[in-house]
Amino acid sequence: MIKKYKTAGLSESEWQALRLQFVREGMVGGSDASTLLGLNQYKSEINMFYQATGLVDTPNKMNGAMLHGKQLEDYVAKCWQYWDGTEEGWVANTLADRKIKRYRRVKNILINTKYPYLFANVDGKIIEHPDKGKEPGILEIKTISGYSADMWEGGIPPSYYVQLQHYLLVTGYTWGEIMYLKDGRELGCITFEEDKEFQERIATRAASYNARVLQAMSELGRYPDMTQDEKMQLVTQYEPDADQTKAFDAFISEKHKKRQEDVSVFATDDVHQYAKSYVSLQEAIKQLESDKQLEQNRIKQYMEQNGATIMVMPDNGKVTWRTKFTVKL
Repeated sequence: MIKKYKTAGLSESEWQALRLQFVREGMVGGSDASTLLGLNQYKSEINMFYQATGLVDTPNKMNGAMLHGKQLEDYVAKCWQYWDGTEEGWVANTLADRKIKRYRRVKNILINTKYPYLFANVDGKIIEHPDKGKEPGILEIKTISGYSADMWEGGIPPSYYVQLQHYLLVTGYTWGEIMYLKDGRELGCITFEEDKEFQERIATRAASYNARVLQAMSELGRYPDMTQDEKMQLVTQYEPDADQTKAFDAFISEKHKKRQEDVSVFATDDVHQYAKSYVSLQEAIKQLESDKQLEQNRIKQYMEQNGATIMVMPDNGKVTWRTKFTVKL
């Protein structure tokens, strides 16, 4: 069963308030599913956790790039209706007003009662498609800057792939298409199918995260008169484990700066092993960086001796060296 919460007619601030309501209940939206799986370079699960508990502000400020993307959504979705896989065909279909696919805007936040800790805000529902007939699917719209265009060279980037699987999990659909406008000039469309293994990972991690948040909120509710620092300390027992993201490091470091006193603790056996591993990895990285620099210098010397800015490899790889040095194999 799908529950629907209407978003039609809501202002940006009203929409953000509705979304925040779900976040504060420890629920996970599509854009945060990749964070739980460690695939978001800008955010860690620990950010999500403290925002959900209300101990850290949830950023919801619209910037210029986000506004451009939001305002272009309708245009890109319209283009999708005429898209046949080629630019030539799209132009011809558009000029002839010949729609080959149809969709309906989804003006609701969706919650599947089977997964009450997930919510989805999908761009559209596909209602007619030349390859799928009238089998419903997800339509997702993306606008891609030139800066991030390289992320799409191999297909759907991992963070967006997780988002799409999250949407399929919530809606119960088995397929969808993602339509994108790259650098304001190039259209593209990728069809995706359900991935049960990924969906299981999302559901498992989201359920665990939801339990952490609800436990922390319950504990905070028992001590409403505590100071902010006391609340932060109280919920550390429920916070997510460390992950490999720079976002985790940034968050935990900023949190640590607020400590006023020096306190000593004894390391457990596990933490002692982490420290030894850190030192070992640090030394290995130094050696690898040295080895990497040597190989780069050898390649550059060969190219410079031959007056080359581009070098083609036997396996069709390529090295380019102008202002940037890039090796692609």
